[in-house]
Amino acid sequence: MDLTKRVGINIRSIRKSQNLTIDELAEKCDFQSPYLSDVERGERNITLQTLTKILDALQVEPGSVLIPESNLREGQGDNREELLKILFNTLEDKDENDIRMLLNISNEIFGRFK
Repeated sequence: MDLTKRVGINIRSIRKSQNLTIDELAEKCDFQSPYLSDVERGERNITLQTLTKILDALQVEPGSVLIPESNLREGQGDNREELLKILFNTLEDKDENDIRMLLNISNEIFGRFK
């Protein structure tokens, strides 16, 4: 996945984890909602100034939107929140059946090891 797409997915994930609508984040950044929507879908190649405005509005560090997908495979997740974000991003493009299947598998695994 290219960096523009990864950054957009991570911005969306952080925004949702903070229970912000796209309109609320756009207002905090002084952007239009359609523009921010394009950013989240990875359809805009944004400047560092734009990224800084978004990071400031979300009150997060740059690394939180730049985490490569490979970090999970390499075991480099630093904390629970980062790992949950990586997991969410991994599932975001999956269909409902795949997500339900993973949920069932997780319940089986955790149910057996209580």
